[in-house]
Amino acid sequence: MAECYGAAAVRHFSDAEILAASERWDGAGHLIGFSAECSIKHGVGALRPDADGVRKHLPELTEVAKRLLNQRRQSGIYTILKNPVFMSGWAVEARYSDSGVVDREQYMVWRQQAYALLHAVNLRVAR
Repeated sequence: MAECYGAAAVRHFSDAEILAASERWDGAGHLIGFSAECSIKHGVGALRPDADGVRKHLPELTEVAKRLLNQRRQSGIYTILKNPVFMSGWAVEARYSDSGVVDREQYMVWRQQAYALLHAVNLRVAR
């Protein structure tokens, strides 16, 4: 099966928003992180189709992507990734955490960062 990172990024973002509307912050936070990951993979693939190594998760994916985009420092995605607090605290392992780890404030920070990434890699979600 082909990996469609762009479509997955948009889908995860939209699904996160549905969960957030019901104040299900843990699930929403988890999906918003996957939206960010898929946006990064989509963006790196668009700028560096020859790139290998994007089969990682945050935060390791951020470092791999910055290395791969080193020659494209002016790209919007690189600018977002170099922020030292980018997706701070998000980890794929959180899927095993107890409920109540993610709150509205944390979700909204991650949401803003994921939304910026979507736009940086030319993906759009319905408002």
